[in-house]
Amino acid sequence: MKTMSVVLLSLACATQAFACDKVDAANVQAALSDMGTQWSERGGVVSLDWGRVWEGTAAKQRFGLLKAFAEGDVCLTGRAREISFYHHGKLVGRASTAGIQLLDAAPPKRTPAC
Repeated sequence: MKTMSVVLLSLACATQAFACDKVDAANVQAALSDMGTQWSERGGVVSLDWGRVWEGTAAKQRFGLLKAFAEGDVCLTGRAREISFYHHGKLVGRASTAGIQLLDAAPPKRTPAC
């Protein structure tokens, strides 16, 4: 899980290093989808429900996940849109033309060691 988060963040940073690489942006979104993340759009507003990638990810990395999706969305659509990020029905972040905000900075739940 942590490896995938690091890969996603690396992809996001690589995408930012170049102008807008639509292939990289699409790859980030495909990787998120493969990890159970689902999103939909209604009236230009995107609602995203984080899958298992959110669980076990540190708060610093969670902001990176929001940023990676939001910047990829800008790249693919050509404009910033309002995005609401959810995890298990709880609003955990927002992105808009005003910026990106992480609302859930609680540390990830740890599973006890065997």
